[in-house]
Amino acid sequence: MKNYLVLGFALISFLVKAQESEKVSVEKNLYGAQLGFLSSSFYYEIQLQRKISLRTEIGLTLALSTKEYADPAIEDESITLLVPYVTLEPRWYYGLDRRKRLGKKTYNNSSNYVSLATSYISASTPIVNNNDFDIVPALSIISKYGIRRAFAKHFNYEFSGGIGYQYNVFSKTDGCDCEHNNTVVDLQIRIGYDF
Repeated sequence: MKNYLVLGFALISFLVKAQESEKVSVEKNLYGAQLGFLSSSFYYEIQLQRKISLRTEIGLTLALSTKEYADPAIEDESITLLVPYVTLEPRWYYGLDRRKRLGKKTYNNSSNYVSLATSYISASTPIVNNNDFDIVPALSIISKYGIRRAFAKHFNYEFSGGIGYQYNVFSKTDGCDCEHNNTVVDLQIRIGYDF
């Protein structure tokens, strides 16, 4: 009888270990480049927990703006900017277990996710500024929902969207009469390459 109990405990512990090793997790390190409709970037993701990663991103974004004048005799001016940005974004890939259960691919973090992206746009060093306007830097915090899928071994695509808060960094003595606080909407469609 004691032999059967020992054999039963050994079998149960073996099955528990086998189930733990089958749990899927995000990649330990993942880096690459992505090209979007209005931005291009290099990113690096590091695993924090089984389903949570921390993504850092540096890139360039295209911004369009209009300077409106109160005097109707003066025509409003439009500008095009290409400015650098940096983002720090913790991501929770909540769909990994479900995709594994359904037999779908999970490599290179192929899953749905939710995140909180914190970005800083450095408008003080624009790459392109077609009208020489004074531009103010901005800090934004955006809660996002996204879908990431990998294909053809090294390629990926992402769709994401979210809404958040943007703080424009300036002082009234700089001559800017814009608002400090804004609501910002972020919609992204990107294709990328994982190195």
